[in-house]
Amino acid sequence: MNSEPASPSLLKMAGMAILVLVPIVYLVIALNTGDLIWISPVFNARPQAIVVHCFGVDIGLNEGTQRFDEFTDLVNQTLSGSKRWDSLSLSEATYQEYQSNPQWMTLELGYAEAFRVHSAYKFFSHINTIIIPLEGRHAITNAIFGRRGDLPAAGSFHVKTTAPLVEYLAVNGLCPQP
Repeated sequence: MNSEPASPSLLKMAGMAILVLVPIVYLVIALNTGDLIWISPVFNARPQAIVVHCFGVDIGLNEGTQRFDEFTDLVNQTLSGSKRWDSLSLSEATYQEYQSNPQWMTLELGYAEAFRVHSAYKFFSHINTIIIPLEGRHAITNAIFGRRGDLPAAGSFHVKTTAPLVEYLAVNGLCPQP
């Protein structure tokens, strides 16, 4: 019988540190965000209304149509994956201008129930409207703004690209460039 104590191992210590630290970090972020599935990169909310503010003209996509479903899927793909939160917020003046400016193109998606965009940030919870500028102010930053009823949500998410949304609108003749 071997009576020698086991020698310390850096590999065992690193393994134990990972086993302890990973759940602690996960729980701290979950408590901070109020979202247990903050780590999920998937966005799959279904809007009840989609309006394209197309260079001063409003174009609605009808729920239940193939274009509505295809465009919803494309928006969800755009919002899935990594997102960077920024303190850039949507002012009421800019929101009004997004709806009427003849030189800008903006998407507005309305949802029946408030939802949360999962991320490691506490922001974008209880959102029922998403605004995506495609041409005009803030479009170059790939910003995504949210609203809670009549009030803007704090900050904005920035996605990798919104180009597929612009391309879909142009290819399908929904909002051609002027």
